[in-house]
Amino acid sequence: MAEFTSSGAASGGESERSRVRALVRTGTSTADAPMLTRVCHAVVADLRMSGAVVSLMTAPGPGHEESGTIAAASSDRSRTVDELEFSLGEGPARDAFLSSRVILTPDLERAFDRWPGYVPAALDAGVLATFAFPLLVGAARFGVLHLHSGQVRSLAPQEIATSLLLTELATEVVLDALAPAADPPPPPDVPLLGDADRRAQIYQAQGMVMVDLGVSLPEALARMRAQAFASGQDLADLAADILAGRVRVQRDPEGAP
Repeated sequence: MAEFTSSGAASGGESERSRVRALVRTGTSTADAPMLTRVCHAVVADLRMSGAVVSLMTAPGPGHEESGTIAAASSDRSRTVDELEFSLGEGPARDAFLSSRVILTPDLERAFDRWPGYVPAALDAGVLATFAFPLLVGAARFGVLHLHSGQVRSLAPQEIATSLLLTELATEVVLDALAPAADPPPPPDVPLLGDADRRAQIYQAQGMVMVDLGVSLPEALARMRAQAFASGQDLADLAADILAGRVRVQRDPEGAP
């Protein structure tokens, strides 16, 4: 496992930058696919990955943990793999975001000590290596481009350079999407971001648990995670049950911190 700051890594020459951008424009995505989805598909095709995800995240602050949403994924399976990190509260993409450093994990089985919950779940999902690149502009961080591989492998220097250029492009797309309303809007047939994922209902359920148990937001999420883990249930499914009134989070669930 390796870490380094993305600003200190080679980002490739102008010819490689042009090649990467052409790959995103003319790749395997459909013509109306969101730009971030095109980036994910380009990663999979060019770097022979099994999946790629762009997550948008916000930094933790007083009284709350970091939060985020999956903005684009190369496939439903990739989206499911990345949801593991949010459900378990640990993993390479989360660490890449919090540290603002690239996290390269060529052999996930060797990372049990670092992510004891995430690693077995990711291995069960067929992921053997991951590579997480934070979306950065100076000291500001926006999210992560997270690559999954179904085999143990490293990234060659040129592949790292290509990944950084794709991360750069993803960051530009995100900044365009967050630009002030006075800026020219993107063409209506090329949306920037994909559909919102199931995390919105997790946040809603987290607020309900906070009120119901009289605990902080971080503790409410920790208790939800503990109950989901103990019951073998997906965190988003548990949240849906909480919102529907089918389930209540126990005050002292087994295994809660």
